[in-house]
Amino acid sequence: MIAEAVTLPKLPKRTRAVPLVRGHRLVLEPKRESPNQDDPVAVRHWVAQQPRPWAIDVFSGAGGLSLGLADAGFSVLMGADIDGVAVETHRHNLGGVSYIGDLSNPDGLVEQLRAWGMADLDLIAGGVPCQPFSRAGRSKIRDLVKQGEREAADPRADLWRSFLNLVGQIRPRAVLLENVPDLAEWDDGAVLIGLCEGLQDLGYWVDSQVLEAHRFQVPQHRARLFLVAFQKRYRFDWPSPSHRQTPTVKRAIGDLPSIGAGQWAETLPYSAPTEPTDLLKRLRGGVPREHAAVVWDHVSRDVRPDDAMAYAMLRQGGTYKDIPKELRRYRDDIFADKYHRLEWDGLSRTITAHIAKDGYWYIHPDQDRSLSVREAARLQTFPDWFRFAGRPNQRLHQIGNAVPPLLAQAIGRRLFEELTRRGRPARGTLATGFRSTLLKWHRHHRRTYPWREDDATPWEVLLAEICLHRTRADQVAAVYKTLLDVAGTPESAVANPGDVVKVMASLGLRWRARNVARVARAIMKHHAGQVPATRTQLLALPGVGDYIANAVLSFGFRKRSVILDTNTMRIARRIYGRPKARTAQLRIDLYRLAGREGADREFNLALLDLGALTCTARRPKCEECPVRAACASRERPTVSG
Repeated sequence: MIAEAVTLPKLPKRTRAVPLVRGHRLVLEPKRESPNQDDPVAVRHWVAQQPRPWAIDVFSGAGGLSLGLADAGFSVLMGADIDGVAVETHRHNLGGVSYIGDLSNPDGLVEQLRAWGMADLDLIAGGVPCQPFSRAGRSKIRDLVKQGEREAADPRADLWRSFLNLVGQIRPRAVLLENVPDLAEWDDGAVLIGLCEGLQDLGYWVDSQVLEAHRFQVPQHRARLFLVAFQKRYRFDWPSPSHRQTPTVKRAIGDLPSIGAGQWAETLPYSAPTEPTDLLKRLRGGVPREHAAVVWDHVSRDVRPDDAMAYAMLRQGGTYKDIPKELRRYRDDIFADKYHRLEWDGLSRTITAHIAKDGYWYIHPDQDRSLSVREAARLQTFPDWFRFAGRPNQRLHQIGNAVPPLLAQAIGRRLFEELTRRGRPARGTLATGFRSTLLKWHRHHRRTYPWREDDATPWEVLLAEICLHRTRADQVAAVYKTLLDVAGTPESAVANPGDVVKVMASLGLRWRARNVARVARAIMKHHAGQVPATRTQLLALPGVGDYIANAVLSFGFRKRSVILDTNTMRIARRIYGRPKARTAQLRIDLYRLAGREGADREFNLALLDLGALTCTARRPKCEECPVRAACASRERPTVSG
């Protein structure tokens, strides 16, 4: 919505620039109880005095994950990161010791941990840098590659291997890894599956889940992927959403004093409301009594004069498209949400590290400025006693990169319960019974097609999967043998393009027939006539997407690979009772259902046949379903597919 039309004054060019004010560089000393980390004997003595369970946080940043674990009952002994300013923040607020360095090779960290007496850990937690895995991160990387400012391969995307290396050397009782949900989509799930299988190879039981932060009292739209692993076999109980007051922007920051743009004072007077919300009690809790009448870090960046005019015209919830064209400095077809004024009674947009560069996504609900450092911290659920080192932009960067402490606390409590519950027998998992029951059923209900034969070549599988796109399997089976006569190899498909089109004519969608020839030519040109055996190479073939690539890997090369199609995703949604689950969560769920053996050829074939024969989109045959006992939707057989 746009406020009433006004006459816009012209601004001199020189007044359009924001004054270069970087703000105060806040220096934070280590927490008073911290040991002298240059004295290994003193550190070992300190470690021995800490109550169990013991945890360390790698790729820790400012310590959002650490704070949540500490609030859940863990002794967080150390934070490790390459960002020295963030580590300064971590050690000031959370105590313990710190490690600053490149974690791409964890050998130095492992040596230091052993010197400090931290070789016997209960939990290694951490979040590998998320930019390579997020949608925004991938877009930025592509732009930088095009501009020649960076290499196409992002070394941060391989830091998960370093995390596995660290776990393998230390062997903690449990592991917690956090990242963006798109980690499940990176390289079509290969990174997440690599993490899971790497931990399984180390002897860990693994589970993963996407959690929505606002369901745990965090007042923003933010989803995070968590992976947990235990040396012993558990059926991990993921935290249940909170049913307290709905978190909103107003409940998080509505009590803070009004300020203008360019407010750089580190300390401001504060008056607590007479009836604080539950969230506010949490945020103000722990502030020393002598500081109850002040608030720290309520500093805000300057605003360009033309931006200030634009902000003034935005109502709550307004975006870039709601301001007059005269004030739009960017293309409104691409940057339709370049500006966004938050709403008091809604959730904030996801607080990301980009807030350190500009605050256009985070315009205060009724003040014409972007969020202050303290406001951003509160929306992430950092309490007011938690301070951030560095200049304001560095503080915002740390806040944007952090895990919301309240979300971390929720999962930390579950981990604490598992690690401190003695004598508890290991429980079986849903996947254990699901897989065995499904495969037993499949031995008597297997659909047979020529491309499923044991001697089917990768090319024959690829050819069939191209034909099966938006077509019933029985239709493809009717022409498949004739198709093999003219296109049984990539070479023959290239030599007989007209015959391929004729044979496939009855299937419709003529572009598929032409695509067979294009795929065959690409294989002849780039792979010496052999179907490539890696996901990346398969996806580079014309018209080959996620499903076909993974199907060829599974059925043609006998590799473990999670297959996502309408049948398998429908089954996962029904089994776990998540009818609106995002693709990332479904990939995780299918991996979990596959069990320890993984999503191999037999499991994938059985799952596809279950979806085609029993768990159908309309009128599913729930009474005949072999895995009905494990299905959360069994009482609702008409759940939408």
